[in-house]
Amino acid sequence: AVPSQFTIGHIPEQKTVNGRSFPLVLNPNPNFGNNNQNPISPSPNKTPDNPNPNPSIEAVVCALAENREWVETKLDEHGALLLRGFSAIEKASDFNAVVEACDWPELPYVGGAAPRTNVVGRVFTSNESPPDQKIPFHHEMAQVCPLIDDSDRFFYIFPLLAFTNA
Repeated sequence: AVPSQFTIGHIPEQKTVNGRSFPLVLNPNPNFGNNNQNPISPSPNKTPDNPNPNPSIEAVVCALAENREWVETKLDEHGALLLRGFSAIEKASDFNAVVEACDWPELPYVGGAAPRTNVVGRVFTSNESPPDQKIPFHHEMAQVCPLIDDSDRFFYIFPLLAFTNA
């Protein structure tokens, strides 16, 4: 069963691979952030006009940590998870907290040619090459394949929003 903090969503680009959605889209449950649903970390944005706002970043992190086994199972089954509609993930430090909540081993970026800058924690820029430089088609982590064994997790999140503050 889907944990009470989430609902399964859909996006037009979603595909079906071996009978499973790819990626599996997780949205916040409309009741997530309501004082009755999560009394420890209610959303600070709750108002009479918006009684069920999106959950706070603390509540999102707590929900992912509490449901880590379910998240891992779904990741194995679907190949990718897309967290969609969690508006509390506003800045790089929020995004890092989400990544840290999964508590998976870090896979360092080694041997790559792209210049990158550490923003905060496990959050890095993707490529800081000048705009006039072409980026050929490539596999992002091809350089580290010998470091990965079947028991390791590989986790990559592509945020659909721009982070402006660390």
